[in-house]
Amino acid sequence: MNMFDEARAIRAMMEMCAMTQDGMAKKLGVSQSYVANKLRLLKLPCEFEKRIVEGGLSERHARALLRLDDPEARRTALDRICERRLNVAEAEALVDMLHDGQAPKRIGKATKLSRIDTFIDTVKQSLKTLSSLGIDAKESISYYGSKTYITISIDEA
Repeated sequence: MNMFDEARAIRAMMEMCAMTQDGMAKKLGVSQSYVANKLRLLKLPCEFEKRIVEGGLSERHARALLRLDDPEARRTALDRICERRLNVAEAEALVDMLHDGQAPKRIGKATKLSRIDTFIDTVKQSLKTLSSLGIDAKESISYYGSKTYITISIDEA
């Protein structure tokens, strides 16, 4: 049983027995915050659940994603977490960066990710400038292991 199945089982039991989170916590012998955190996981779409489970991510990875309100930001974060195989601290730092626009200083890799993302944004902005001048320029970004590959194609015709 994965974390999402457990959350669904808790919710179903609460509904069946008309219990509050506190009542369910006492019944299970856990804290109310444990129950609340499990139930929060159900706010993620099913496609996220599948990727989280298949990617071997933890419940803390999933809860970090919930801090992002924007579905596209969540998808971006999940993509980066999976592609770069981020641990929980790195995933939380990435979410902080996407949420607040700044990476926390406490984690070195988060600072690196922030700088890489800033560079990628600069490249994209430069390509937009070229496009506005009538020059067909595109970028593609891929990840392999801990490396980020950026390919830029410019049509000179």
